[in-house]
This record gives sequence, structure tokens and C-alpha cells, in this order.
Amino acid sequence: MKNLCYALPLALALAAPVLAQDQDTKKHLLRFAFQPGTVTDQVMAQDMKMTMNMGAEDMVTTMKMQMFQRYTVKAVNGDTADIEQVITRVKAVMDNPMMKVDFDSADEDSDPGMLEGVADIVGQKIQLKLSNTGKASDIKMPEELTSAAGGVDMEQMMQQAITALPAEPVAIGETWTVDQSMPMGQMGDADAKVTYKLISVDDTQYVLEQKMNMNLEKLQMPPGMELDKVSASGNIVLNRANGLPKSMNLDMKMSMVGQIAMVMDMKLSMKPAPKDTAKDTAKDTAGAGAPKVCVISGEDATGGPTAAFDGRTVGFCCKRCKAKWDKMDDDARKKAIAKLDAGK
Repeated sequence: MKNLCYALPLALALAAPVLAQDQDTKKHLLRFAFQPGTVTDQVMAQDMKMTMNMGAEDMVTTMKMQMFQRYTVKAVNGDTADIEQVITRVKAVMDNPMMKVDFDSADEDSDPGMLEGVADIVGQKIQLKLSNTGKASDIKMPEELTSAAGGVDMEQMMQQAITALPAEPVAIGETWTVDQSMPMGQMGDADAKVTYKLISVDDTQYVLEQKMNMNLEKLQMPPGMELDKVSASGNIVLNRANGLPKSMNLDMKMSMVGQIAMVMDMKLSMKPAPKDTAKDTAKDTAGAGAPKVCVISGEDATGGPTAAFDGRTVGFCCKRCKAKWDKMDDDARKKAIAKLDAGK
């Protein structure tokens, strides 16, 4: 018995690496577990610096943009969820030798300048169906959003913004690859491979590393120019309740050589939107009869501007939505109110 008392701890110690190895190689079937009614407020940020050498000196353009978004799981049918995305606010700061822009859609006096299309996307809703493997379908977006995109295939962008999960179970440290077509403006589309690596798993989220490699052979470059390199890498934390990123960081670099040398560094991130304490205070003090929903964006209008129309009071989530209302004729206002009353 005495020998057994010594042998048992020794056996457990020797077995520990084997047990850990078994844990590391456990396969996980990655699937989203949608929760109806899940509402997530996030801000996506883009920080870009582009340097162009056109002769004697470099021309540097910087742009920082923040897009505030609200995601709602409207309904769940089997393995598919109905998702609604609303862009609630946009902030953009651009600086180059020819133009400067400092825009905030929450400020009705703010001028978007050459970024006017960005201002038009505020309040627009995107609806889609999302499977528990990350496949998007039935993407619907208003014409205003498509027009504001300036020819960019918004449906394609939505498909790429969603992470496709592997069909088969994977272990921690294993990878899977997704093929994508990346729009490159007038140069055409490039074939891209995005490789994901599973870092950790729990009941609420998946943590992944991501790397993107692009095949540049199909691109149509301007005469005397050559796209030297495009690379991107980062990490992403996926929310299992809505199939979308809880947080994301992606560093992307592109360089072009030839008659014009260009280097572009871009950092993309996504994180929870900061809590609006002013709006929360307004919720506590607003009267029971105050408008609760913005007639323009459909977002929370508690504590926001109001206007009287046709015997009723309508509310707005921000000054910019109020400014849009002021520019509308009576027919457009009635249609907006009817849409609000219908719950669309």
C-alpha cells in the first residue's frame, strides 16, 4: 500500500502532459448559437495613411473614420437568423495638401465635403439572413446606401465582413481557408485567400487569428505601374449570439511601384460602442409621452430633438436626422411616419 501511495502521484505527474495533449487536440464544431433579441452596438474604425511619391516630394493623405452600428437579431428560424444592421453615426477626418474634412453626422452643422456620400448612409438599414456557419443570404439594402457606396458592391462587402466557419470540427491551433474576391476599384477584382486559425473557444465566443494573401495576376494596372504587395493580418473575436465580431483588429499594407510610388497602411478595428451617458440620463428624465423612436433612422430617440407635425410629436436620435426632416416635404414626412407606425 505504501508503494502505491508513492506510485499514484508519480503516475499522475507522468500522465499530465498526455492529458494536456488530448485537451489541445479536441475537435470543436464551430457554429453560431443565435439568440433572438440580441442587440449589439459597435464602432468600426479605419485609420489610413497613404504616401504617394510623384516627383520632388511625397504627398501624404491621412483619414480616420468611425462608423457606429447597431446589430439586432430580429428572429431565429432553425439554423438561420434574421439580422438587421443600422448605421447610426459616422465620424470622418481627412487631411491632405488639397483638402481637409472634419465631419460628425451627429452635428448638423458639420460639413462632409467630398465625403458627402458617407453622410448619406446614416440611418440606413441593411437586412440579411445569416446561417449558423456564417453564410449570408437575402441581403437587402436601401438604394440610398448603394448609391452612397460609389459603385462598390455592398453585397459583396457584406459577405466578406462575415466570417465563414469550417464545415468540419477543428482543434485549437488548426486552420481553415476561405476564398474571396476582393474589389480593387478600377484595377478589377483580385483573388484572395483568408486563412483563419482557432485560438480559443467558449460558450459565448470564438477567438481567431486571420491572414489574407492575394493573387495580383488578374489586376489591370495603369501603364508603367505594378502592384508590389498586398497583405493583411490580425485577430477577431466572434460573438456566437449574433455571428458578428465582438472585436476585430486588422493591419493591411499595400505598395505600388513604377511611375508613381505609393504605400498605403491601413488599420481596421471593431469594438463595442462607448456608452452614451448623456442619452442614458435623458432616458431617466424623459416623460412617458416623449417619442421613443427616431422617425428617420428608427433608432432610440429618447432625449433627442423633437418636432410637431400633423397633430403629433415626432422624435429624432440626433440633430442630423432632425435636419433631414426639416428638408422633407409633407408627403415625405407622412411616409416616414407611416413607416415608423408600421414598425418597419
